[in-house]
Formats: sequence, structure tokens, C-alpha cells
Amino acid sequence: MDPRGRPVYKEWTPWPAWIQIVFWGTMLLALGAVVLSPGEPAQGRITGALLLALLAVAVQWLFVGLSVRLYRDDLVVGLGTAGLISKRVAYDDILSTKSVRYSPLMDFGGWGVRRRGKKRAWTARGNEAVVLDLADGIHLYVGSEHPHRLEERIVAVGGTRIGSKTPGDT
Repeated sequence: MDPRGRPVYKEWTPWPAWIQIVFWGTMLLALGAVVLSPGEPAQGRITGALLLALLAVAVQWLFVGLSVRLYRDDLVVGLGTAGLISKRVAYDDILSTKSVRYSPLMDFGGWGVRRRGKKRAWTARGNEAVVLDLADGIHLYVGSEHPHRLEERIVAVGGTRIGSKTPGDT
């Protein structure tokens, strides 16, 4: 259980379907190669196939998709279901929010966890995000399939704490 308690709001953005198809297609081909490898004892092939399947599930659980969870005091954006790679942002550190359309390829060189100058992006797909202008001068793009709804929820949960600092405050 997260020490913050239950999220007030959660949003999940999966990677595009074509990435899932390529990933699982590659895993199935690799599993087939392991299972059908000549000269290997059956026990070794089964063990190899199980390890490869576990690896595929672990990669899927740890890295695939983008989660945004809003808690009472902060928001957490992270990769995968587990949120092992994540970023926490206190509402007190948010100066302003804005729903935007942008170009992930032109602005950041693609999707995922990216940075370019004072801009940071956590995205899974699409070209819409909520930009959080932070007190440390960073512009954090949080990818969303429903950016207006996410922005409304951030403002509703963050309340008067959003915009309470001035730029440069940390």
C-alpha cells in the first residue's frame, strides 16, 4: 500500500497497440525458438520458456504504459503498473497548469520519459498533455488521452496550493 493512502484520481495511458503487437510478437517468436530448439533436453527448453515468459510479464508490468495518480498532497506520474520509475510532484510546487497539444517528436524526440532544456515529458502516446509549470522553472508535460479532465482534477485536488509559490521558490 502506498504510504499516501488511496489515490483520489487515477489515469492510465497504455502504449500504442502496435508497440504491444511488436513486443508480444517478438516474445512469442522467442518462446517458439526456445521450445523448438533442437538438441536441447525438454526440461531445459521448458525452463527457458518459463523464464522468458516471466521476463515478458515483468517488462510489461514494470515499464509499459503511463500512470498518473493524484493523492491528497501530491501527484505521481510513473511508467508501468508498478510505478517503479516515477516522479512525485507536490501541489505546492505547481505554479500553473495548462492542457496543450504538442509534437512529441519535434519537442522531445519521441514518447516516454524525456527532457529537453527546462522541459520534461512523461508520455505514452498521442500529442496531448497537461503542462505543469513548476516552481523550479521546469515545464513538466504529463501525457494524457483526456488532458482537460486531468487538468480539472489536478486543480480540484491541489486547490489553493497550486500557484501559491513564485518562480524560483523551492
